[in-house]
Amino acid sequence: MTSEPVSASRTTLTWGGAGLVLAALTPIVAELAFLFPPPGTSWLYSAETPFAGTASAAVLVIAFVVLAFGIRGEQGIAGPSRVGRTALVLFALTSIVSAGYVTVNMTAVGVNSGVLALVSILFWTLEIVRVVALIVAAVSVFRAGVVTGPARWALPVVALILAGVVVVSRIPLPAVLDVWLWGLVGIPLALLLTGVLFLVQGLRSPRAIETPAPSAG
Repeated sequence: MTSEPVSASRTTLTWGGAGLVLAALTPIVAELAFLFPPPGTSWLYSAETPFAGTASAAVLVIAFVVLAFGIRGEQGIAGPSRVGRTALVLFALTSIVSAGYVTVNMTAVGVNSGVLALVSILFWTLEIVRVVALIVAAVSVFRAGVVTGPARWALPVVALILAGVVVVSRIPLPAVLDVWLWGLVGIPLALLLTGVLFLVQGLRSPRAIETPAPSAG
């Protein structure tokens, strides 16, 4: 008897998807607190949760590493694509800086205009890298076909939302401010839904089954 896996990534999708769900909770709360700060609390500090943010960021990176490279001998969601695997991890690393995981003390940064300009350049550089990494990852995952059904479209949708939010944020019109602000909530919500879809596919995938070994002669 030899064991032949029916689903190549059951455990990978289950644990990776669960990790994305957990990791998305903190930025969702942080971005909502940014929009609706508690009474008497400055929005600059309403999302300061160092422990929760650090733990959530760590879970995010671990989840994407699991999804990119697979566990227990399974293949990752980008298949054999090295570029896709790298893009998934790079997206996770750049996300922790700009998606509600890290809160910057703007009052301290604003003391020096030169430092503020440097931080702004660094932030937008990371945003561009983040968008490009997600687009590359989404294309790689879609082409690999490891995730199927609605889950196959999850990362492309997240990439579309992220790119839209970044473009809108550069439009200097008050009318688009609300779109940008709600887009900040929409990104982690889309990641949470992505995690749910991966988790569901993983749980529904059949376990490895025993198949008879071919008889000799």
